[in-house]
Order: sequence, then structure tokens, then C-alpha cells
Amino acid sequence: MHQINILEVYYGIYREDGREKADEVYDKILNLPVTIIDKLDATVIKEAGRLKAVHKISLADSIALAETKIRKALIVTCDHHEFDVIEKNKELKFYWIR
Repeated sequence: MHQINILEVYYGIYREDGREKADEVYDKILNLPVTIIDKLDATVIKEAGRLKAVHKISLADSIALAETKIRKALIVTCDHHEFDVIEKNKELKFYWIR
């Protein structure tokens, strides 16, 4: 999971439920069995840029998808409205949590 996507989760919860809840969720994320990525290499930048241009998605989403594609991983999400079209292209693998 890229730090930018953690930021996206944090600010969304902070906005809706306040700092205490956002901090709680942040700590839970850090304790998940996932790798936290803190760099954007050239391959990710180029793929994220392509995905953002082609699919008209947010910058954070384009980074998550690029990391997923490059690492040949599954993206765990509930954002059907953002990603259903991309899933239909069979370009990436999704694990839907809702």
C-alpha cells in the first residue's frame, strides 16, 4: 500500500469522524500484513500517469493501480464507481471488499 493511499484513507476518516478515529485507523493500517511503499520510481510514475490519462481517475487511485500492476498484485478496494470500467479491461486484478 502506498503512503499516498494511506493519506487518502486518513484524511477521509479525519474529515468524517475526527482526528481520534483517523489516528486509530492509521495505526491499524500500519499493523496490517502489507508492505508500505514510500517511494515513486520512474516505472510507477509513468504507469500511474498513463492510467490517470486513460481512465480519468484520481492521482491516488492511479498510483495504487500502477503499484498493483507493476507488482502483479491484487488491488483491495470497494470503489466500484471508480474501478468497474478498469476491471472490465482485465488489465488489473481486483479483490472487492463490498
